[in-house]
Amino acid sequence: MLKVITIVNGYLEENCYIIHNNKEALIVDPGSEEDKIINKIEELNLKVKGILITHYHFDHVDVLDAIKNKYKASLICDYNSDIDNKIDCFYFKKINNFGHTMDSCSFLFEKDNIMFTGDFVFKGTIGNYEMENEQEMFNSLKDFIKLKDDIKIYPGHGPSSSIGYEKEHNYFLRGI
Repeated sequence: MLKVITIVNGYLEENCYIIHNNKEALIVDPGSEEDKIINKIEELNLKVKGILITHYHFDHVDVLDAIKNKYKASLICDYNSDIDNKIDCFYFKKINNFGHTMDSCSFLFEKDNIMFTGDFVFKGTIGNYEMENEQEMFNSLKDFIKLKDDIKIYPGHGPSSSIGYEKEHNYFLRGI
């Protein structure tokens, strides 16, 4: 079973995540405060196997190069990657959910019932989007509500939630 550590960083309080299995780790959205990320990885004696990027806004990738160089993590998965289901011992599904940005994606770890949504969906709301991206956002949200209710979501900012909670309480998902 995977463990998830949240590291809130930067003045926008972006959530960087460390997903691990007690030995190996993936980092999701290394936004800023690289020392916090590095200290936690070293405290737990983890081997970084890759980095997942939900989108390329500065608050999600500001220390990407520093983390990549520190851990020699050549496997970076984003919306445009060929890697879409496995990095080392980690199995996931990459889901492009354009709207907030046109490089936005989420990572679903089906076996562990967890999903990292970046700034696509937050607890009780959705990420902002440009009007020209409205149809893409709507299409992405339609796909999102088809997923299982018990999947826990880890957004790019704020507290975690679940798909079921969002279907019931998120104003933006009503009527889709």
